[in-house]
Amino acid sequence: MASEQWTSYLLEQVRQLPIASSKQQVQFRLNTITSESLRQNQTIPPQFEFIFQGFLYSRSGRLIESINLFFDAITFAQQNKQEFLICFCHYNIGTIYGMLGNYFYAHKFLTKAEKSNPVGDGYIIGLIKNNIGDIFLQLGNFNEALSHFEEATLLLQQHGHKLSAAVPLFNIAEIKAKQCHFDDALDILSTLFDDIKEDPQFLGFYYKIKAEISNDNIDDAETFHLLSIENMCRCQNDYYQAAMILEYCQYLTSHHKYEMLDAYVESGLSIAKSIESDKLIDGFNDIILLRIKDIPVIEIREQYYQTLTSSLLNSRRELLKREGDYLQQLYRLNTAKLQLSTMRSLSDNLALINKIGQYINHSTDLQSILPTIQQDLSSLFQIDTLALGFYDKETDSISIHYIDENHTPKAPYITNCKNEATYMSYCIKSDSSFYFNHMNSEQKVTMLGDKCDKKVHFKSVMFSPIKINDEIQGGFTVQAKESYQYQAFHFELFTQLINYISIALENQYNRQQLLYLSQTDHLTQVWNRKSLDAHFLQLKKQPSNIYTSIMIDIDHYKEYNDTYGHISGDKVLIKISKLIKEHFHGLNTEVYRYGGDEFFILIAGINKEKTQKKSHSLLKAIKYLFIPHEKSTCSHYVSASIGISYIEEGLNTLTLSQVVDRADKALYKAKEMGRDCYYDFSQTEALIQ
Repeated sequence: MASEQWTSYLLEQVRQLPIASSKQQVQFRLNTITSESLRQNQTIPPQFEFIFQGFLYSRSGRLIESINLFFDAITFAQQNKQEFLICFCHYNIGTIYGMLGNYFYAHKFLTKAEKSNPVGDGYIIGLIKNNIGDIFLQLGNFNEALSHFEEATLLLQQHGHKLSAAVPLFNIAEIKAKQCHFDDALDILSTLFDDIKEDPQFLGFYYKIKAEISNDNIDDAETFHLLSIENMCRCQNDYYQAAMILEYCQYLTSHHKYEMLDAYVESGLSIAKSIESDKLIDGFNDIILLRIKDIPVIEIREQYYQTLTSSLLNSRRELLKREGDYLQQLYRLNTAKLQLSTMRSLSDNLALINKIGQYINHSTDLQSILPTIQQDLSSLFQIDTLALGFYDKETDSISIHYIDENHTPKAPYITNCKNEATYMSYCIKSDSSFYFNHMNSEQKVTMLGDKCDKKVHFKSVMFSPIKINDEIQGGFTVQAKESYQYQAFHFELFTQLINYISIALENQYNRQQLLYLSQTDHLTQVWNRKSLDAHFLQLKKQPSNIYTSIMIDIDHYKEYNDTYGHISGDKVLIKISKLIKEHFHGLNTEVYRYGGDEFFILIAGINKEKTQKKSHSLLKAIKYLFIPHEKSTCSHYVSASIGISYIEEGLNTLTLSQVVDRADKALYKAKEMGRDCYYDFSQTEALIQ
């Protein structure tokens, strides 16, 4: 198994860890990857070791030790730029702080995980939202809790395994029961039962809520409480076992059933202390205080109250202070260590992005430096392909320039947006930057529709539209074949890079526009005389330098202006220049407005027959505009004359003036022969139209 495949395997094993409800199940998964590492001759990186051990400790009730292991895992994950693992550890640290009853830190880490979680991994987002909802539930904010649980349910139903949505649904049912909406709670429980009846942890939750719903029926409620404890004992999750015992003790206290209470309080408090959960310890201590208050004989009650409560409260205060100080110290030390590591990494990465941005901004052809961009970006994150797409709004198509994993530029290809839906077209048309890390074919079809290629070639991608002068002109992407390659930190760097690319392309576009404006005739939009001078110098350097030169003149144009006005004269120039471009279009042909009503054409190569046909066709098209010209001596309508010359000895021996002069002399011959015709020096006479 290749190194990348082994990392992907480990990432998926980590992703599935929340399914393991007991320490035995976590241990089984740890044993499995250990065996697989030996079989594949692979090592398990320390960040993965710490995460599995952290999970094992959390399921074993060693909560504070578990937090330390997850912090250690983050340190190594940051060094390897594994943002998914960092997010996953933040999620678990927040979850454990919630189990300890420290809701401030719980909310802090869970929201950090929510913000940094990879877009597209709905399963992890769903777990995070459920645990944030649980904090609001514990604090009694039912509306906020319900909102998070409902979001979590939708995400886990769509992206999780079969039973993953059961957790937020149980939480919703619990809130409904607390709000006395018993029918709603029972409906949820009945829909879940067939799926969870073989899972002891879910059965524990199920019977706990049934007990709450049946609270008025003492015998049924007690039966359900005992079933919830029994199932939590079966799944060997110490935290939930203690939590179910506490629920039962609260039930016994509220119904003054003290014969069983003392034994269960002692058992539950022992487990709560072993896992160091302030929340559960406080709950059992409250039960003890209520128990003392309910002793009927006043003298005995006072005696117990003064001795037990004094000792209990003093010890509890000291315990809370010690635990509070320790947890705060733990938080400060670890976050300071992580912030230092992050700042160093951030500084280095931003420096590289700035370096890339500088040479992008100085580039006159961004496509030519794509391999360099890919090579530099590869030090930040995995890149199996990189692409730059330019959108043509008129044809609704995208021209895509891309580089493969071997840093090899590929020939650009065109994708038609009407016929095929792609990530690039979605990015451009929705003006959306996005990234995801675990795309499958179903999710791809959901995102892009049936017109997309349903096969997933790259599981991790980042996309962003590119704006030039505040208008979307294209898109940029980097992609990796394996899952979980791009996270929030990478995406921030990627969007920073997009700013440089957009500025560079905008500068490039504006330079081209300025150059175009300086070299084109503003009226007819063909090249101007200044550009002819520049182009001619370039053409003389070409290996092939035989050319056809053509001069076109509108017949009696001055008289037309004098008769119909200069505005009408400009319209004639525009229409005729358009016809000239239509007849003499091509990669090896350039059209220039030489001056006034004169147009010059330079064609690479010589094809006398084709040139004559085009000239004949052009003169006919001009006549067929049927623009009246009463002052013309050669036609009732606007017409033109054409002179054609061939440079067969090559441009190297001639100046531009000599080339133009040859075509001009041919034009003069056409005028001598009565105008409204073309004259070709290879012909013996003018060809009248």
